[in-house]
Amino acid sequence: MSVRNLIVENFDQLVDSALNELSNRYEHNECSFEEKENLRRRAVERLPDGYEYQVNAFRPRSKSKFKLCFSSKDVKIDNLEGWLIEFQSINKVTLKVKVKKKATKGYLLQHYYRCQHNTRNLSPSKDPQRKLSLNPTARVKNTNCPFQLIVKVTHCDVCTIDIDWDHNHATDNLEASNFKELSSDCVHKVHSLFEAGETPSTARQKFLRELKSMCKDEIDFHIKKADRSITPRQRDFRHIYEQYGKQKFGGKNEEMFEKLAEKIELYKTKNKEASIDYQMYGGDAVPLLIAIVTPLMNRVHSEVQQCGELIFVDSTSNTEEHNLKVFLLCTHSVAGALPCGLLITSDEKEATLKRGFEMLRNILPESAFFSSGKSVGPKTMITDNCKEERDALKSTWPSVTVLLCTFHMLQQTWRWLTDKNHGVMQGDRPHILSKFKEALFANSQELFEKLYISLLSDKIVQNYDKAVRYFSELYVDREAFALCFRSSLLVRGNQTNNFVESQFLVLKDIILRRTKEYNVVALLDKIVVDLEDHYKTKLLSIADGSYDGHFRRRFVGRGKTSKCGGQGYTTPNEDERRNFLESVKQFPNDIFEVKSLKSSGTRFVLLKLLTVIMSTQCVHLFIILDNKSMSNNLLKHFGDISSSNVTPSNFT
Repeated sequence: MSVRNLIVENFDQLVDSALNELSNRYEHNECSFEEKENLRRRAVERLPDGYEYQVNAFRPRSKSKFKLCFSSKDVKIDNLEGWLIEFQSINKVTLKVKVKKKATKGYLLQHYYRCQHNTRNLSPSKDPQRKLSLNPTARVKNTNCPFQLIVKVTHCDVCTIDIDWDHNHATDNLEASNFKELSSDCVHKVHSLFEAGETPSTARQKFLRELKSMCKDEIDFHIKKADRSITPRQRDFRHIYEQYGKQKFGGKNEEMFEKLAEKIELYKTKNKEASIDYQMYGGDAVPLLIAIVTPLMNRVHSEVQQCGELIFVDSTSNTEEHNLKVFLLCTHSVAGALPCGLLITSDEKEATLKRGFEMLRNILPESAFFSSGKSVGPKTMITDNCKEERDALKSTWPSVTVLLCTFHMLQQTWRWLTDKNHGVMQGDRPHILSKFKEALFANSQELFEKLYISLLSDKIVQNYDKAVRYFSELYVDREAFALCFRSSLLVRGNQTNNFVESQFLVLKDIILRRTKEYNVVALLDKIVVDLEDHYKTKLLSIADGSYDGHFRRRFVGRGKTSKCGGQGYTTPNEDERRNFLESVKQFPNDIFEVKSLKSSGTRFVLLKLLTVIMSTQCVHLFIILDNKSMSNNLLKHFGDISSSNVTPSNFT
């Protein structure tokens, strides 16, 4: 059969179906007077209560289809909308305006309403029966429902309503309620969930939990869950979220940048101590750049000594829909990492990072890096082995020593060894990595040179020319990754950038709750408000004694047990404390010379007590700090603190 014959045959079937439907629609079913009165009474029962009706005409077509014409002086133009809402609620239908005619000499108002299941003009390509024949499981809203309701109001204020009740679909089952319009109440409730930080999926789960808690039983819950006017469908949550994002965050196109500039200017107006500089996205040649220094970051620069000694730098992505890069600068303290600056970029090109770090440097306070100066920078920075990032940091702060994180160096080496393109046999990989690791952790430069020569001349390494070339190229950066070159630097035991890595866990797990933000405007709001509040709350909790996190156990020596995961050290007894304190020599500026508790002939010098303990777990420091007569520079962890002396202004 040709395609043309098939189309003609399908069209003929469609025409026959339409003619049969038209014939059945106007078929007059003979019934007794008593049956007709019962049908009329049931039809009138479908009308809202509280109004007087006068039936002008009634014509039944079947037990479920009829035509009713009535008039009422109680239904007026002012209360027509309320009458229609009540009518739809009683009959579980949704009406749409079909035509609104202009006022005439006879009528002030003429409105024609259709059923929501009649959404398109009848055409062969949009015929619902054809769609169902192709896919019997399809959800069809458009059934070309012939239902019609006509409202006319005369100049005498008499309302006449004609109802042609001829639905060709069920109106009293759960599936029919799926197609109802969203109510303003449920839309407002969904908006409030998005305001609380929920995503479409989590908002729907929370919405359903709250709905179930308010239902009397499972049946009531499923009835309300199926009703779209009460419970939006899953795609409705996504659609409302898109509309919410456009309204609050400017969408995801050019309007987003207008909203971003507005948000930044508003933040600068409300936070005089904050500094923000930005460059709007203008294509690949003009990347997006946002440099941020919050009030707390300003305080860290001026009050925390470690800020002038060591800064950790790293970046993360996948924080919002456009995959922007977030660079965080932080330092270490007894409270963990504290932020010193933040940069958001649209890419990681060297030119972009140079421009971004320069913008960040320019907005830093004059007392940046504990009075070292924003142009000088800290003494040391630790980052991963990203060439573009390292070059940008050196260009921005030339006097800074940029070190490489030992963990990332070992990770990078292992990834290189396991790359099949480099041809290193699986059994040789651990041996080569262990040789490199020995050199990396060498405690002197002489030993490092010896071990690195041993690595390059190793028989197994010599079997791979690419490996020899790779480690020879790494040797150029030996002063950045080998620990023996850090003995004179104030790294205070920090060889990795775990401090900044942990802050990305805070950002993604606590602040963003493992979901991407809608766009950069929403991300900026989370960073300058929620992330800032996170650090403030943690600092105040430590100050007022309510913080009982991991650090507390670690520094007071209560964690050297299997229960606490082996953290910290064993607390010394009274005799050990007394013998230790007798041998301590104290010097100005909180400098102490102490002996080892294990080796009788070994002695240590503890410099700048307060800052040392911020990054080290040490039983010697614990004993000195616990002995208040030897040092007044006590940490809040150990000293008695009065909550009346702690105010938010001390930390914000």
